[in-house]
Amino acid sequence: MKTSTKQYLSAFGVVIIATLVGAFATLNLTFLKGFENAASDIRISALQPPEEQSRKIVLATITEETVALFQYRSPVDREFLANLIILLQAKGAKAIGIDVLLDSPTEIEKDKYLKETLRNATVPLFLSYTNSPGVVTEDQLEYLNDFVPEKFRAAANMATDPFDGTVRWIFPGETNSGMPVSFPRKGAEIYGVDTSNLFEKDKKAQTNLPIAWRPKKDLETPAFPEYPAHAVAVLPAAWFKDKIVLVGAKLSLEDRHRTPMAIIDDEWEGRMPGVTVMAHAMSQLIEDRKPHKVTTELTFAICAVLGITGMLIGLAKKGILFSVIGGFFAAFILWLIAFLGFSKGLPMIPVIAPTITLAFALWMMDLLIGKAERQQRQFVQGAFSRYVEPAVVEKLVENPEYLNVTGVKQDTTFIFTDVAGFTTLSEKLESKVLSDVLNTYLDGACEIIFKYGGTVDKFIGDAIMVVFNAPIPQKDHIERAVKCALELDVYCEKFREEENAKGIPIGVTRIGIHTGPATVGNFGSQSRMDFTALGDTVNTAARTEGVNKYFGTRIAATEEIVSKCATNLFFLPIGDIVLKGKTVPVPLYNPVSEDFFNSAYAKEYRDVYKELQKTDIEINLKDRNDNELQGHPVGNKMMELHKRFLNEPLAKFHTDRIRKGLITTKVIMDSK
Repeated sequence: MKTSTKQYLSAFGVVIIATLVGAFATLNLTFLKGFENAASDIRISALQPPEEQSRKIVLATITEETVALFQYRSPVDREFLANLIILLQAKGAKAIGIDVLLDSPTEIEKDKYLKETLRNATVPLFLSYTNSPGVVTEDQLEYLNDFVPEKFRAAANMATDPFDGTVRWIFPGETNSGMPVSFPRKGAEIYGVDTSNLFEKDKKAQTNLPIAWRPKKDLETPAFPEYPAHAVAVLPAAWFKDKIVLVGAKLSLEDRHRTPMAIIDDEWEGRMPGVTVMAHAMSQLIEDRKPHKVTTELTFAICAVLGITGMLIGLAKKGILFSVIGGFFAAFILWLIAFLGFSKGLPMIPVIAPTITLAFALWMMDLLIGKAERQQRQFVQGAFSRYVEPAVVEKLVENPEYLNVTGVKQDTTFIFTDVAGFTTLSEKLESKVLSDVLNTYLDGACEIIFKYGGTVDKFIGDAIMVVFNAPIPQKDHIERAVKCALELDVYCEKFREEENAKGIPIGVTRIGIHTGPATVGNFGSQSRMDFTALGDTVNTAARTEGVNKYFGTRIAATEEIVSKCATNLFFLPIGDIVLKGKTVPVPLYNPVSEDFFNSAYAKEYRDVYKELQKTDIEINLKDRNDNELQGHPVGNKMMELHKRFLNEPLAKFHTDRIRKGLITTKVIMDSK
């Protein structure tokens, strides 16, 4: 399996693990649930689209002004409650819900009056009830059972979040023997709504159905019409007609419950009276309003999306800083969509679980890929920093695909260099002197090689093997190699002259250039591998360097170099070379500078060479007289050129051959 395939499979494994971790952690760890709930609470309390005030439920609240009319603050005056029921009946209320727990006696006559009023009511009634041991004692429960007929009972318990005490769900009721349906359900059923299907799955679960909190129309208008209970007598009957009227306390400190709105206002608005909480829940059931809740399915889906996002950021391989910035940006987009989208009607999108998933995915991707990338960066920098320029190293780090581990056949251009007589010189010099000379020489050569984007494949003593177009692709690799060779020649000649002046007889540097297909990649054993090139092109380039000795030149380039090279580079023809074991001649050229190419010598040499190439005569001087050479003017021209330019190696090379009777550019090599 390829490394990239393994990497992608591992990356998808990261997505799965991160999704499971983020989703399950938030769904099962209480403190993370709390953070997710807080994010939801902010949206519920501040970003819900406004709605018109309820027209089905009205609140008649017992306020501080109401209790001030009584002789005692608690329990609520029973005569007042009885009269209030009679008034609401007269004003045409559809049903009356009393959110007051009648669990203890007060004045006998008033208790009797209320009891009779309940039994004689002409509209549906339901009253708060509970048999929870933590709320009422046995005596209180006995009194409550006697006072409130079973058909009027409605469970007043609140379903609160154990983490922060916030009322989040509709208490279903029927959670134990004798516990009736809840207050909101009772009102909804009186209104004609069947709620059994909403709670039948798990009547004991307090998390059965989240409350769909009714938003306000505006800041000044409450969600439900609300009037002081003591003012009902003077209010228009139309305000109560055909409505469910809920009666309950709205006192400063008593019977208040924390709601999601407390995330913004933890006092008056956020801590609602029990009767107001019941109104929200009842309204939801009557109007079939869907609660805004984070579903398990949506949690896993959004976590998967953020997990994939984290995977893609990691696969970009841009480093830790990029991952952090990318992660923050992705999380910001998620939160922006979740909050603004909710205000525009989108469902409640989870934010904590996906954020955890994203962070976990980025962390795991850093472990999986980041560590490997850093190791690869270290490897590339360590392996190539001495052989290519720093800019190339950075490209290799950013594009490791250029480093073909298995080897890839591609067009490449090679330079081979070798110092004449260096082996003999090394035996004469002291080790330190030899080391200093060689290191200085190679440092200067490598600086030029790096300048043109070459890769130092290897050093073989004083010899250098240079590759172009690998590992980094270069469209102009042939031109780069020729220019590099010309500058190397200038440097090497200057270095030779300087060392010769110091008494160190270092020889000339011979350079060969060739281009063609070669297999490039990492080769070696499991314990050690080298980036190198293999193939006949490499061998030809090495032999091209070697033939300089035969011709007296310092740089030799093959026909493949010249035919594919740019027009702004210049070459002098050396000869048509027939290698040992071959029959077809191969042209060889000497790269030169533009100034030299346009010199008087170079112009005349090219003209004479063309004539010599056409002549193609071989004279056996053993059987014929030397004077026979006089009959071949092109030979005379070359010899005359040599006399005038004694230091030019190509004129000398051809002159020596002409004197041997070889009046031709065809050169048959008797050795490799």
